[in-house]
Amino acid sequence: MKQTSEILSTLAAFRDATWKLDNVYALFPKSCGLSEVEYWSLLLIYDGVATQSQISERLFVSRQTLNSAFKQLRKKGLVQLEPYEENQRAKQASLTEKGRVFVEAHVMRMHRIEEKAWEKLSSAERHALIALTKKVSCLIQSEIEQLKTNTV
Repeated sequence: MKQTSEILSTLAAFRDATWKLDNVYALFPKSCGLSEVEYWSLLLIYDGVATQSQISERLFVSRQTLNSAFKQLRKKGLVQLEPYEENQRAKQASLTEKGRVFVEAHVMRMHRIEEKAWEKLSSAERHALIALTKKVSCLIQSEIEQLKTNTV
């Protein structure tokens, strides 16, 4: 594959932009006094994701990491775990009343900030950003899958 200086320089600029965006999103949990896993777990529970297994898959974190985050969330009184009637080993995560109030006060505040920034983009910019982000994600994923296939 031919690597031109334009490809290398724009790839470096893209990486820098994504790192800056990652850093902005890392500020959300810090502003709420939570770890990133705690923050995103609360949001997923608020959005209806019910099991630790589902949350672990969505966040791409190990079960051990998620268990540690849930231990803290339970200690803070924000989350409760209850076994399902049909499967006692699986536990359903839900927000406590304190957790719901916390999410609506702190996490949703961050989403309103995000929405205000998003509103400053034109409709065309929003759609282009979504489409290009999806496209580059799929292309990178495809390259990774191809690499796995070639090394097996």
